[in-house]
Amino acid sequence: MAEPVFAGIHTLLSLIKGLTERPRFLSRPSEYDRRGDQPLPLLCLRREAGSNDFLAALAARLERASPPRVPHAFVDANTAREQSRHRWTVVGDPADVQPLREEMPLLPLLDVLSFSLAADRFGTGQLTRFDYYRLADWLTGQPLPPSQGRNDRPVIRLLRQWSGREGQPADTSELAGAIDSATGGTTRIGLRLLLWVGRRAGFRWLEARVPGLSRESRWFIRWQNYMIPRHSVNFLGFAERLTLDRRDSESLDQIKKLLVHAFLEDLRLAYRRRRWKVLPKRSGWRRTGYLTVLLDNVAEENGGWELLQLINEVRNETGELDPLFIVAASDEVPPTAEAEAEVVDPAEADHALAEWQRTLPSRRQQLVKDARYFRVRLPSPVEPADIKSLPRDDRTAWDVDAVFRTRPAPQLARRGLIELPLLIALLLALVPVSRDVRDYWAANCSYFQPRFTDGVAVKLVKVGRKDMQCIGYSDNDSQIFGTGERLQGAQKMIFDQNNEARRLHEEDANRPYIGIVYFLGLTHKGDAQDTDNASAEELEGLYLRQLQQNVPSKTEPLLRVIVANGGSGMKKAPQVVSEMLRPLFAADPTVMGVLGLDRTVAETEEAITQLGLAGIPAVGTTLTGTGLKDRSPLYFQLVPGNPKQAQLVTEYAQYVHAKKLTIYHPELTSHDNYVKTLVEAVRDRISRTKEVRDEKTKKVTRARIKLEYHSWKYSPDLDSLCGGSTDRSDEIIYYAGREDDFQKFLTGVTGCYNRELLPRIVADDSVSRFMAQGKNRRYEKLAGLSVSYVGMGSLVTMAGPSCLKGTPAPVVGGGTPLTAFCAGYSELHKGLAKSLDGDGAPALLWPAELSGLAYDGAGFFVDAVDRMRRRLDLPPGEARPERGAMAQQFREMTFNGATGAIAFTRSRIGDNRNLAILEIDDVHDLKAVPRCVYLIGALFESRQHRSANGCPSTEKGGEG
Repeated sequence: MAEPVFAGIHTLLSLIKGLTERPRFLSRPSEYDRRGDQPLPLLCLRREAGSNDFLAALAARLERASPPRVPHAFVDANTAREQSRHRWTVVGDPADVQPLREEMPLLPLLDVLSFSLAADRFGTGQLTRFDYYRLADWLTGQPLPPSQGRNDRPVIRLLRQWSGREGQPADTSELAGAIDSATGGTTRIGLRLLLWVGRRAGFRWLEARVPGLSRESRWFIRWQNYMIPRHSVNFLGFAERLTLDRRDSESLDQIKKLLVHAFLEDLRLAYRRRRWKVLPKRSGWRRTGYLTVLLDNVAEENGGWELLQLINEVRNETGELDPLFIVAASDEVPPTAEAEAEVVDPAEADHALAEWQRTLPSRRQQLVKDARYFRVRLPSPVEPADIKSLPRDDRTAWDVDAVFRTRPAPQLARRGLIELPLLIALLLALVPVSRDVRDYWAANCSYFQPRFTDGVAVKLVKVGRKDMQCIGYSDNDSQIFGTGERLQGAQKMIFDQNNEARRLHEEDANRPYIGIVYFLGLTHKGDAQDTDNASAEELEGLYLRQLQQNVPSKTEPLLRVIVANGGSGMKKAPQVVSEMLRPLFAADPTVMGVLGLDRTVAETEEAITQLGLAGIPAVGTTLTGTGLKDRSPLYFQLVPGNPKQAQLVTEYAQYVHAKKLTIYHPELTSHDNYVKTLVEAVRDRISRTKEVRDEKTKKVTRARIKLEYHSWKYSPDLDSLCGGSTDRSDEIIYYAGREDDFQKFLTGVTGCYNRELLPRIVADDSVSRFMAQGKNRRYEKLAGLSVSYVGMGSLVTMAGPSCLKGTPAPVVGGGTPLTAFCAGYSELHKGLAKSLDGDGAPALLWPAELSGLAYDGAGFFVDAVDRMRRRLDLPPGEARPERGAMAQQFREMTFNGATGAIAFTRSRIGDNRNLAILEIDDVHDLKAVPRCVYLIGALFESRQHRSANGCPSTEKGGEG
């Protein structure tokens, strides 16, 4: 169903969304009313031709909303009467089955609403009881049973039938028989006396009671005024007046108002925040969104306008607030409308609502018949071809303003807050500790955890539904995170080196001894071999650096690595920092900072902020999201940010003379800042491209590039590329998403017959993880498909197969740092090939760029400590700088690493470092090696030869 778009829809949807949000208890959203709950209008949408789908589209949005959802109901007034009749009619109407009720409800539309709102669709927001309304409505459809004796009151049997307690009270004659059988004359006389007093004083009163209806009887007689309750002696008489036999003598209008008032009172009870005006009512506090009813096709003949008019009058006459927000759509003018001029345009609805709120007190005081009505014109939808002429707010209104999700319940009102301590106390008494131990062990989490200073601090937390993960940190094999064989093996190698560093430090306490925390997401639900292997590659780079440092020496710093886990997608990173890492840094001055950090998501950003506030340096190895440096003055980034990647992609597109660049990306959210800022950076960079003309030939050497976007919600779709025979080889498709969806993305073009007509496929830097895993590329459909991707540690990748033999490829250069890395990586690769098999074994023919980045990051910390010691000419054992001094040292030094020089003298973001587009001719061929097709930024040396595309070259004719 197409969602209608028209001028002012942004304002209308924003207004509806705002009216569904229940104000906080002490807030005052409007200056014209009291604090807390506010009077809600009857929003009447006057339809024009062609706009009939607005309420249906709105209902679909409410239905698809993420929990906690707004309780709502969508009812077509034209079909309500038939729905109510069908619900109260016995199918087949057999002769031996008693009808559910003698007559149908007086207000069928209200009957359908109560049934819809009570549906089990809204979790804790479900309305399970309509006690007042259903009792009154049921009585209006029932005849009085025939009398069965002189003292019989048929209404009592009728009410007991409703309450489910149809049995009569015990006959006092049975009690008399029991007394006669008692032994002892005195006892019999005493019991008979009590029976006589009871008959006179209480039994007759008890016989007239209806158990289970005390609350209802009080409200109908004492707390409401319709049908003049004082004309009845008690509730029994009032109930009789509602039945079919007696209601003809009553005012039909009063009966209908009573039904509406009872319905609204049931809603008030469900939403009431206080019990007995003093004690809090937690279920009412949990309801943070008003009940929203969408009434379509409201008309006089179907009872729609009658119901709205009754609600208007009941609200005016009782003066009570209720949580019912009604949005009604109709082709008709309300019967009480004074003039057509009262209908406002959608774009002016917000201002008109403020005026409605201002005038409501006086209008309701005067009992104006349309005091509660708020009328808005519902224009015809704009044709799809004309949507672009609307303002941006209207074009995107359904995606931006139609996000109906209620505010989370206050902490004190949430379920379990009071019950949980009692339950915990009970469990502590009944459940043995072994169950906790079992849960921790099931999640590979150390239960008998030592203190913070003992190298391990972990906690079992719930990351998702049925997903318990072990978060925290560890520097020894008593706690190993994750389940992958290669991932666990990498941690064991690091922890062995930690033991070696500790041993060497004990032998020589004057030797510099530093620790760094490598922080990333190591656990997940289910199998994720690709993620595990990528994380293992980073840890293997740290291990190589430890091998170089933890050797017999008098001056070289010893390196200890603490592995920290933030959970799947770093969802628990802030919790790890606040509860575990900050105490670790406070207790252990040898730990210098945090390295790694995984994914530019909201949780990682919050973790960076917390580290900065604690004065802890943090160095990101693979983060590229924009704005991270603003999170902490002690944050540094080894790789260029997204604006630099946008520059790389734009210049590459100009270099290959691409006419068009299409960005494919998932839906942009503020949670995934990496994708969001990457798309924005590419868009801004492409929009600034200009045509460049050769002054000699007067030809355009670089043309302006056309830009398009394609987003997906669940799965990327490229099927449209295979349609027709259009040659799009002069275009580029840029994949701006996570590595998880890249295989699905590629399979979208595998069905094309002529791949020579396809655009170039260029993927962002996250896809380097996909490329490095053989399992991803063994998919047969990908055979013959050429793919390019952005490499952040491209110089390590370009070291090629010869690096696995101990020496980098000559073309890449690199000197001693890269050669040292390849020497260690060669031995490591050989060892992994022997010890691992299957998908965990390294199967590709080049070194992992993630290993190179982690290797350089750890070396950067070590070099900073060593330089400070040598600069100050400190004696052995006194080179333990403060972390703030470490961060300042980062700004003043240049470190020559395997991935290139690292210098933060101009900026804390490594935008001066190299960034390349690497291409694999056949992504399915595991023997295919990536080659550099475009590179920006510095190489190992300023005079190193380059090709025209910026890549390193051995030819002297290249750009020097």
